[in-house]
Amino acid sequence: MGPEKTNDEISLQEILFHLGEIKKLILQKKKWVVGMGLAGAVIGLIASFLIKPTYTATLSFAIQDDQSSSMSNISSLASQFGFSLGGGTSGAFGGDNLYALFMSHRLIENTLLQPVQIDGKATNLLNLYIDTYHLREGWAKSKNPTMRNMQFPVNQQQSTFTRAQDSILEAIYTTIIKKPMLTAQSRDKKLSIGDITFVSQNELLSQLFVENLIQVTTNFYVATKTKVARQNYETLLHQADSVEAVYDNAVASRAALADNAPNMVKQIGGVSLIRKSTDMQIAAATLIEMKKNLEVLKLSIDQDTPLVQVIDSPTLPLQKHKLGKAKGIVLGGLIGGFVIVMFLVLVYFYRKLKENLLYPDHHSKA
Repeated sequence: MGPEKTNDEISLQEILFHLGEIKKLILQKKKWVVGMGLAGAVIGLIASFLIKPTYTATLSFAIQDDQSSSMSNISSLASQFGFSLGGGTSGAFGGDNLYALFMSHRLIENTLLQPVQIDGKATNLLNLYIDTYHLREGWAKSKNPTMRNMQFPVNQQQSTFTRAQDSILEAIYTTIIKKPMLTAQSRDKKLSIGDITFVSQNELLSQLFVENLIQVTTNFYVATKTKVARQNYETLLHQADSVEAVYDNAVASRAALADNAPNMVKQIGGVSLIRKSTDMQIAAATLIEMKKNLEVLKLSIDQDTPLVQVIDSPTLPLQKHKLGKAKGIVLGGLIGGFVIVMFLVLVYFYRKLKENLLYPDHHSKA
């Protein structure tokens, strides 16, 4: 126990000794510390002027994906008529996957290409982003004439984009994701409420981006989730129109035969009248069933729309984040002072390590 205690005391003495030596070194170099602190403060002050403020837009929404019980009843009813509704499960649109969908390449690019009105002029969010971050100033210095004259017309379809246009759109998407400018997350796993947040140097861009992203995502969901049901609806509607035409024709034919019935001498005339009446009844019954099917399919589509219900939308003015002058000076000074102190500590231990390597016997005696 004795040697261990002695070793512990020696170790503690060494620690206190080194701390004292470091303190002496810092005091000896206090001009360096003060100088670096002042330099950091100046840099922080300059940064407060150079760093532009950012604006945060947050949109809250509720996920409506608890439709299994109601949809099972509708699906059961529709199956009696020989139709599949094509919905009933959340699939890729439920749970945490929905938040990944908000961050997807396709939906973000579609959002950037959404047309908007700014100061009475038609443009899109992509052009607003380009203007906000002055990207055209960099393109103007390019040796490539295509880059110097790069434009993104509002009505241009993405399928007609050139290779250069696609590369710029891809670069902007990468910046939005990696910076990150866009985040989408659930408030709680037990809750079906989430938030989409976008941060940029233009408060109008931040506001319009989250509003358009939620709309693009909802439209994508509706088009995908209700695709089968809509196809069934359109097919059945076309068939119903055809049956209705048959029914109208049967009614007209029966009426014509009925008008001529008093002049009919042979029994064959009565048979024709019965046949037309039967055709009319069959067409009427078929049309009624088709109308029921159409109502079921319409109810199916309504049950799937929408996936997302907006709770709170961002309103101007947005939350502003800016590095103030006082904050810049304080942070810059602290960082500058911390850097020089850490440098002096490293220098001290480097010297001690060098002494140990050159004079090991001297150190052991000490």
